[in-house]
Amino acid sequence: MRALIYVMTPVLILTFVVASRYVTWDKLKGVDRESKAFKHLTDATQYIQDEERHRAIEALTQAIHNDPSYAEAYIQRGLIFFQLQRYKEAITDYTQTLSLNRYSADAYAGRGDTYRALNNLPQALEDYTASLKTRRSAQIFTKRAKCYIESGRIDEALDDYSYIIKRRPTAMAYYNRGKAYYRKYLLSKNDEEIANIAIEDFDKSIEMQPKFALSFYHRGDMYGYLGQLNFKDKDYAHTIDLLTDALTEWDADPYLQIPILLWRLVAYEKRNLTENAQKDIVKIYELYTQYYLKKVLISDIL
Repeated sequence: MRALIYVMTPVLILTFVVASRYVTWDKLKGVDRESKAFKHLTDATQYIQDEERHRAIEALTQAIHNDPSYAEAYIQRGLIFFQLQRYKEAITDYTQTLSLNRYSADAYAGRGDTYRALNNLPQALEDYTASLKTRRSAQIFTKRAKCYIESGRIDEALDDYSYIIKRRPTAMAYYNRGKAYYRKYLLSKNDEEIANIAIEDFDKSIEMQPKFALSFYHRGDMYGYLGQLNFKDKDYAHTIDLLTDALTEWDADPYLQIPILLWRLVAYEKRNLTENAQKDIVKIYELYTQYYLKKVLISDIL
């Protein structure tokens, strides 16, 4: 199962972040656990666990009504607003959290995520940088690096990834830096030196986690650009094998197989296995249909 994490982590972009990423109730200090505000906060926790986000918002709003300086309620509600794509309200709650001088690193990071979702990259970068001044988190360095890449500032992204690798080298960190060099190569005039550096990072990622499917996939791309077609085909084939293994061993929400299927589909296409790719397309449509039918059945409007 641990190996599946490295197959899945880069592609599970559709999953929600658990609301307790910021703080946990048992670590709160100076909170009156008998207060109405705390009771509403506790209720919200259960609603979040049950994925009843609208009821969680109601409970958190009541907590704020009882205690307007309750930073914990603001930051949790801000995260839920973000998940629901109610970005203006999320920004308001994160900003209010900052005004209370609590959870600054997380509030800046959350607001940065929101600005990034709105494609306000300069403001997102500013907030990620502010968060890092308070707490140097590899997760936020990674987000800032991706934001730099989206802004076309590849070298600054490479600096962030290199900092992460220096502090705590992981397969994911090498993979991310390899992708940044990949992007830099595409922007260069076919600079083979940059391509080889990218391959070295993918090599290191695979060395640390031999089942990291997307490192094989992107390394295959780089071999293709360099005309090393045998290595390219071998990496694409291994990518397909790893993703197929992940699907075979899958025991979580079936809907979350979609990103794996999408990557396998692309790998099939790279190997001109069109019939196999078409089968994955059919499966993806089936999973999408099942997911949205399920959402309709459990929605608040029924």
